[in-house]
Amino acid sequence: MNNIKYLLDFVMYRPPKQNNEEQVNIDEVLDKLKGSMPKIPGLGKGSPIFFLFILVILAIFWAATGFFTVGPDEQAAKRVFGKYIGTVNEGFHWHYPSPVGKRDVVSVTTTRRLELGFRSGPDGFTIAQSIPVESLMITGDENIVDVQAVVQYRISSLKDYLFSVDDPGDIERGITPGSPDGKTLRDITETALRQVVGSRNIDDVLTTEKEQVQAEVLVKMQQLTMEYLTGLQIQQLLLQNVNPPQEVQSAFEDVVKAREDRDRIVNQAQAYQADRIPRAVGEAAKITEAAQGFRDGRIAKARGEADGFKAILEGYESSPEVTRNRLYLEAMEEILPGVKKFILDDSGVLPFLPLDNNNEIGGN
Repeated sequence: MNNIKYLLDFVMYRPPKQNNEEQVNIDEVLDKLKGSMPKIPGLGKGSPIFFLFILVILAIFWAATGFFTVGPDEQAAKRVFGKYIGTVNEGFHWHYPSPVGKRDVVSVTTTRRLELGFRSGPDGFTIAQSIPVESLMITGDENIVDVQAVVQYRISSLKDYLFSVDDPGDIERGITPGSPDGKTLRDITETALRQVVGSRNIDDVLTTEKEQVQAEVLVKMQQLTMEYLTGLQIQQLLLQNVNPPQEVQSAFEDVVKAREDRDRIVNQAQAYQADRIPRAVGEAAKITEAAQGFRDGRIAKARGEADGFKAILEGYESSPEVTRNRLYLEAMEEILPGVKKFILDDSGVLPFLPLDNNNEIGGN
């Protein structure tokens, strides 16, 4: 309707002249338009053919306004009398002009951003303002933690994005009313984050399991956006600053320092253990091998002595007298060399050479 109004204004009127100049009337405009047209029989002033010709021209101009272009990163949703009839991708298209038809061309591949718990500065990265009403949460062990997050998302279904959710929008981010990535997406993010943080201890959120918290929140957000038919695809959730409240910040820093000292001492003990255990195992193996060698030697010696005794016993049983004399002589051979000997005769006691160990003359 607006396009027809503008065309009629263009044909029938022109802006009033300044400096008290006379305004051109309608008859003058029609006469000039008629004079610019080729001479057609029956096309006179007030002729039905003339007005029909004007209507045809207006219809052509009106139909031409239905052509539009969709960019590579865009999609267009087409409506007829307000009813959605389909979505077209990039290219040159035509659709019924207003007021019959309407199209909404929206960028669907662009990654968009939502900040929760803070608002970034002019450069888009530094934190310019903290929003405690969004960021302060209670953990599963009843501690308060300040969580700030960034959500990255894009449009996955243009139909749902435009027509399934009525949202008040977000003026700060330039989100118009009716788009689900305004208040709806912010509430979904805050709900999922509070639910996950409320089921975990504060240590999990602050240090040890931060990545798992991000993954759980992302899954819950994706489920909620699908249930609400928002037409949004949540690509990533990143926890920015996760800190305890400012009032107890120093106490938490002491706890973190103590935990780091504990981990350092545990690591040192594990390193000492890793060094000493292999040494002890080696020493034990060495002692065990020496004992086994000593055992094997003693067993072999005992077996040899037993075999020798059996051989002597067999010889003694076959000839006892000879064996007894041989054993006696062998025993004397072992005993007498280490005994100082003296010879007794009528003249007195004479030592048997060698006289002592220091004498150069030796013999038996």
